Amino acid sequence: MSEPEFLSPEPLSPERFRVLAEAYGGAVARWPAAVREDALRLAADPRFANILAEADALDALLDEWTAPAPSASLIEAVRARAPVAALSRRRRMRLWWSTIGIATALAGAGAGALAATVIVADPAAMEANTAFGDVAGQDS
Repeated sequence: MSEPEFLSPEPLSPERFRVLAEAYGGAVARWPAAVREDALRLAADPRFANILAEADALDALLDEWTAPAPSASLIEAVRARAPVAALSRRRRMRLWWSTIGIATALAGAGAGALAATVIVADPAAMEANTAFGDVAGQDS
């Protein structure tokens, strides 16, 4: 990648000095290291000092500038034109997570039902025992 023309190693001309001042501002310390030394030396000349002064004035103006707050009508207009996809994306995510929950519950119920039908108890023990105990072993 080649370096920009205004950073070439040739000596600083007034035009090149101006381009650098417009690009990097009036503080030479923010300029590329390759040209700082020459720029500081040239800044003693009134022509170059004027270029730096202009750049400093522009820097000060830019530092003071603030963007005005948007009006309520602008905010409402932007919201009215906002895409609805953001809301539907949230709804899709809720549906996705609820579907996962339902599927997990159904899988658990299915596994329990399958386990209850697969586990075979001793038929002899099933005949004698009830929910109230061993009825067959009791004397009347």
